[in-house]
Amino acid sequence: MENKKLLVDLAQNSSSLHITPQIYLRILQKAIDQTSQDIKDMESALPISDYPKVQTITHKLIGDYENLRITMLSSLARQMNVMVKAQQDTEKIVLLLNDFVTYFEQLRQFVAKSKTT
Repeated sequence: MENKKLLVDLAQNSSSLHITPQIYLRILQKAIDQTSQDIKDMESALPISDYPKVQTITHKLIGDYENLRITMLSSLARQMNVMVKAQQDTEKIVLLLNDFVTYFEQLRQFVAKSKTT
C-alpha cells in the first residue's frame, strides 16, 4: 500500500446523512468499537481458512463504511470480500486486511481527536 492518508470530511459526511456532526461521530465510534473486534476475528479466521466467517465480516464492513461515507474502508472490505468469495490467495487478503487496519487506525485517531475539539 502506498502510504496514503485517510480523508474524512465530517461536515460533508454528516450533512449527506442529514445528521449533526456530533451524532455522526457517535455512530462512527460504535462502528469503530465493533470493527476492532471484527479485525481480531478476521485475523484469527484467515490462518485457518475460515472463509465463510471472513466473508460475513467483510460484507458487514462494506455496508457499515459505505453508509458512513468512508469509501476507502468500504472499498478495501469489498476487495477482501471478492477475494474471499473466490477463495483466492489468503496472503493477498491478509495484505488487504493490513491496509484496512492502517486506514482504520487513522479513522480511530480522527474520531478521538474530533471528540476533544
